[in-house]
Amino acid sequence: MVLLALLAVAAGPSAAQERLVSKQDADRIFGLNRSQWEAEARRMVDSQTWKIWPGPVDRGTGIIATDPKTGVGLAVRPSFRDAQGPPETLVVGSYYPSGTFRRFSDQTRREIEAAAGTDFGTAYSVAVAFSSTASPAPGFDVVEVIITRPRR
Repeated sequence: MVLLALLAVAAGPSAAQERLVSKQDADRIFGLNRSQWEAEARRMVDSQTWKIWPGPVDRGTGIIATDPKTGVGLAVRPSFRDAQGPPETLVVGSYYPSGTFRRFSDQTRREIEAAAGTDFGTAYSVAVAFSSTASPAPGFDVVEVIITRPRR
């Protein structure tokens, strides 16, 4: 549980100034193989703080936690190619109540990517995606940080 407790969630529309995930967190997750991640995810789900993140699990289990007081959620999904190696991709999603953001701009995306690029250095490639979803009700504004490790 300590692993994902370290993930920092942005506190709303000021996401460009807030850290969504740290390099230390990414290093830890990218250091796991699939069975180690699955064991960690099961422990977190068993804690009843985290739930399985709906969606395909053929490349790794995703988990999500929401704060019932604020309606803000955090989802983590590493994507594994095989059982032996580390994840190829790590997606960390911050879920905000629908309407938190009036619009998602390319400028905001570039600012978040630049800040993350500074934090992560050359060890990772970072991209940011914004979306809105109506399900589950009342819906969410979503900021996803997609982290990959360059092939060596």
